[in-house]
Amino acid sequence: MKKDAVIKIVSLQRTENGDNSGEMSVIGSVSYENEKTVIEYIEDNEETGPEETTITVLNDRTVSIVRNGQFSSEMTVERNSRHLTFYRTPYGELTMGIYGTQVDFSKSENGAVLKFKYELDFNNGFVSENTMNIYIEEK
Repeated sequence: MKKDAVIKIVSLQRTENGDNSGEMSVIGSVSYENEKTVIEYIEDNEETGPEETTITVLNDRTVSIVRNGQFSSEMTVERNSRHLTFYRTPYGELTMGIYGTQVDFSKSENGAVLKFKYELDFNNGFVSENTMNIYIEEK
């Protein structure tokens, strides 16, 4: 059953040139089905327009992130595994590698918390180490 939710996302990106952090809150939805949780929201980006994001958590080990908009991607973050995917821009596609180092998911009475870490590379060159903490508060 799909429920409305406030979704707070706290991110940290570490690169060779330093750290970059961000935080945002959006209204979206969450649904729970057996070993699968689906989080959906639309982010209104001033520069690129609306971006629709669907995050699927599978069995506390794998996170799938699908972003649709001017810049689109389909990422899989799986603990101790590397996945290849494409990052689509108006200027072309880049091959992206994602190596998952942590996936933790916990559900409570009024929501859930998803924390995951991954290393990102483009065309086999290291780009960044990323941490995402997503807090879901059901309405």
